[in-house]
Amino acid sequence: MAVLLPPVVEAARPLLAAASGRRLLILAPDTDRAVVMADALLPAFAARNARLIAVTALKRGAQQLAAPHDVACIGMADALALLKQSALPAAGYGAVALAWPEQLDEESRPALEAVMAEVDKDAQHLLLVSEAGPATAQLIERYAFKAMTFGFPTTEPEPGAAPEGPVGAARYVVGPAARFADVKRRVLDALAPDSDESVVIATCPESRDAAATLVHSAGATPPVIVAEPYQLPWLRRVFAPFTALPVAGAAQDEESRAEAERNRLARVIEGEDLAAELLGLAPLLRQHDAALVAAAALRLARTGGGGAPRRGAAAAPAAAAAPATPGVGSFAKIWVGIGKKDNVRPGDLVAVLANQAKVSPEAVGRIELRDLFCLVEIRADQAERAAKGLTGVTVKGRRLIARVDQGPGAKHRPPRRA
Repeated sequence: MAVLLPPVVEAARPLLAAASGRRLLILAPDTDRAVVMADALLPAFAARNARLIAVTALKRGAQQLAAPHDVACIGMADALALLKQSALPAAGYGAVALAWPEQLDEESRPALEAVMAEVDKDAQHLLLVSEAGPATAQLIERYAFKAMTFGFPTTEPEPGAAPEGPVGAARYVVGPAARFADVKRRVLDALAPDSDESVVIATCPESRDAAATLVHSAGATPPVIVAEPYQLPWLRRVFAPFTALPVAGAAQDEESRAEAERNRLARVIEGEDLAAELLGLAPLLRQHDAALVAAAALRLARTGGGGAPRRGAAAAPAAAAAPATPGVGSFAKIWVGIGKKDNVRPGDLVAVLANQAKVSPEAVGRIELRDLFCLVEIRADQAERAAKGLTGVTVKGRRLIARVDQGPGAKHRPPRRA
């Protein structure tokens, strides 16, 4: 089943709460939305004595998934990390819901491919999407073939039906719904204090009808919508004109970036083997406080070697964090969505890299074959080209998806074959 509806958790709640008695896996674009969806669904499932879990950290998530449960809400990046650890029993769910998969970024799409490849072929598939178009049609064909569709526009509207268009004007402020009271205060502060303007401030409406009601209740003054970034495309189709309301939000933006950076670090800590890095840092840890060592490492990652950090800079990818060893090329790792279960061999990948990506065999290092994917070492200066060359190529009947791995697994070592 594929359903077109706004990217608002409340809009999806009736559908997910009415899911059949099968064990349900809900895949959200990120961890934050997985938690929000779990919070919204908890009362409905609790009333049926169904146990619902939300994965927020990898170590704890692995324990949660190993325990009995009926519904699991997981962000896409966490789902892939747990799948790599064999901690996500994807084949054990009788139903899977993809929550707005069209909003996944380039890094998360291979994760979706890998997780869905492990879902039981007889499991029920539910796709929640917020926009119609070629990209959505491809998602439906890939993950819900011959699906029943609901809410999608038809080529021939029903007789007497009004054409679907904007419901009216609105303004918007980007901010999390969880901090609605704080954002509302900032919106009121941004309005002229001596104005008689009476403004309606609301979160993203759950439907076009709710949006029309909001415009009507606001009267002559356009309402202000507190929206998440991923809700803006849908809102722009519903409201016109739809304009931003300038408010003081720099501090919030900085905090959002800092929180994203903390989340990335937490995933590395919980999901990667850091024994080699800890061994190298051991002398510093004996001389300095561990927090200062971590802060210094983060500073170097942000600046590329020293000096003050660039404003808003994110942690540098591990593949580029260390200089090349003299006389030996720096190596990066490429994640490729094919593995032992597909009967692929290292030689198959070397041949494809040489023929399709024009990467010489001498530039290929170790190839680590896992059950569902493989990691291929490539000289860092050829890694992006190799990933693009592999993506879309068919090997062993499987269309490949590849990307440069951003974890701390990139090594600087001479080429060697698996």
